[in-house]
Formats: sequence, C-alpha cells, structure tokens
Amino acid sequence: MVHQGKVQRWLLAIMLLAVNLPPLLLGSFPNGFALYFQLFVSALIVLALFIEARVKVRNGNISYRVELWGLPLYYKTVYAEEIKRIEFKRSNWSSKVAVVRVKKGIDLRFALFGNGLFGDLLQFAIQNNLELRKSKDYQTIEKFDSNRR
Repeated sequence: MVHQGKVQRWLLAIMLLAVNLPPLLLGSFPNGFALYFQLFVSALIVLALFIEARVKVRNGNISYRVELWGLPLYYKTVYAEEIKRIEFKRSNWSSKVAVVRVKKGIDLRFALFGNGLFGDLLQFAIQNNLELRKSKDYQTIEKFDSNRR
C-alpha cells in the first residue's frame, strides 16, 4: 500500500509571510541583490508547497519517493537484508516517528504519515525477522490510541 506524507503547509505559509511581509509593511522594497535573493527564497518556498512524499511497503522492500508535481526528486529502495532495525519513537505530544536504520547509507525517517504506515512497518519487521525497538513514549501513544477506539 502507498502511504502519502503530509506537508506542513501552514509552516511554509508562515515562512513566506516572514520573507515578504516586512518590506510591504515598511514600504521599503529591496533593490539589487536583496530583491533577487528575496524572490529566490520566495520561489523556493512556493515550490516546497507542492512537494509530496510517498512510501510503499512491500514484502521484501521499502520504497521511499519524494516528488514535485509527479517528478521524482529523490528515490530510495531499501531491501530487508540491508536493514539493521526499525525504531518507533515519539516526535511530539501525539505524533509517531519510525526510523529505518540501514547498514550502509542514510537512514529513513518517517514522520507525519498516517497510522497505517506504522502498522505496515511493524508487519514488515515481523515478516522479515528484523529487530524492533519501541520507545516507552511510543508505547504510551499506542496505549492511548488503542483506548480511544
């Protein structure tokens, strides 16, 4: 199943306002290099609004893909043999994070995905006999979620 990550658009909107609102309020528009820099940063923030992250958990591998308007910016497939362990942690008051530790390369960190991804990663680890680590905070969130149902 494909899981899609949530982009924190509100944070990007605040950043866009922080870059463009002060010159508008002060009435002093930048010129020269400062103008080009402001336009460049604004364009990057607007592009970031359209970035999507997708994760696909299959029987033997995990595929992670970052796209901009359907065009892949970053793509990584990790096979079960390359994974050391999967760690489940808590990122803030009620958000879960999963970290896939790989033997070589950059670890994959999944935050702001739906709860279905964490269940799929748990099943993936059990199927492939991978080491699982759950922090106490994560277990607390799991208990809280199961009591809410």
